[in-house]
Amino acid sequence: MMGGVGQAPTPNERQRTRFGYVSVCFIFVHMSRIPPKMKQTAAMKARVYHTLPVSEGGITYSIDVVFSENPRTSEHFLKALDSTGKVLWKTSVYRFVYNQDLEGDVQDLFVVDLFVDHDEVVVEFEYNGTHRFDRTSGRAIKKPL
Repeated sequence: MMGGVGQAPTPNERQRTRFGYVSVCFIFVHMSRIPPKMKQTAAMKARVYHTLPVSEGGITYSIDVVFSENPRTSEHFLKALDSTGKVLWKTSVYRFVYNQDLEGDVQDLFVVDLFVDHDEVVVEFEYNGTHRFDRTSGRAIKKPL
């Protein structure tokens, strides 16, 4: 306990206070990125920073991210699984090569929404726009501007 009213803290109390302050500063200094603003309701309720799989008509759609090194890359895949877990199709949505001169976490790209819209599966990235795919084949759908 710190010194009472009008009393100076003891040397040990000052030391603890200083270390507590340094620890707090250390945490904030090393946070190089704010979390993405999720749009998928289920992910927000679960308090996670990735989209959760969605199911429609007995098919489950999900996003997988594959990381590799030399050069460091990440690739997002959209895949469709039937009710037995068999992969019906898997499509590359986005591939990124990291800049080796920058921290990796500031370059990460998050999928913030995944949903089914009629005959399309929609994948929305936090900074890379919205991508639409055919539900039955997984082919990208180009929308007119």
